Amino acid sequence: MLHRHVVALLIAMVWSATSVAAQMAATHGTVRVTLPVATRALQRGDTLHASDIALLDTTIVWHWNGIAPEIARPLPGWVTHRPIAAGEVLRAPAVSAPPIVASGATVSAIWQDGSVRLVLIGVATNSAALGAPVSVRVDRMRRLDGVAVAPNTVRLR
Repeated sequence: MLHRHVVALLIAMVWSATSVAAQMAATHGTVRVTLPVATRALQRGDTLHASDIALLDTTIVWHWNGIAPEIARPLPGWVTHRPIAAGEVLRAPAVSAPPIVASGATVSAIWQDGSVRLVLIGVATNSAALGAPVSVRVDRMRRLDGVAVAPNTVRLR
């Protein structure tokens, strides 16, 4: 009894995989992309320099309908979060923009509505790159949420 179920499941899986392969072959296309790659082996915590980044033009086969995903172009100053081999594509989460707000740093938290502007001094509870969310503790009981807009500056929501 158990063997019949296993055989039926295997047949269903093979039929499904064949169907998916036929659909992929019918809808695939080629996409020309430029990928940023590492010119040398990088260690965790390294800061990228212009000489560490090379652009590689390549063609990939895209098996899905729609637009190929965008790959953010790392810039000099970005930071590695794991070891990266020479020739490996530089993409998130392996590399990211450097934080402009450090966890535990004193920050200016700004709220503005028209000509009314309120500035509070607080402590960032997390590190964040430009445009990333930041929580700011202004005292023991209050925490405010905002976005990193400049070094040690947070725009409150």
